[in-house]
Amino acid sequence: MPVPDTNRTIADAIDRVLEAEHAAAAAIAAAKASARAALEAAREERRRILERSRARITRLHERAASQLATRLAQLDQSVAAATRGADSSHELTDEVIAIVAARLTSEESS
Repeated sequence: MPVPDTNRTIADAIDRVLEAEHAAAAAIAAAKASARAALEAAREERRRILERSRARITRLHERAASQLATRLAQLDQSVAAATRGADSSHELTDEVIAIVAARLTSEESS
């Protein structure tokens, strides 16, 4: 009779090994599913961060472009004002020279 007991012990051992394999396979499948979910969540977070960063960069570029346009307009106005002043100075200088020349060449200065 030792043979049936041995067979039964072997069968029980095989059953335990199969149960352990099934449990391990289920744990592996659950770990893979969890890893996939975590990876997808990380990808979604990366997309949100990227979209937010792009929006911020766009706003920064727009603000910088606006500030640059404002500053360039101010510089253009300054140059225009300086140019008008220079033209006036040249005209005034020309008038003064003409007056001095007229006085020097008139009969009164003789």
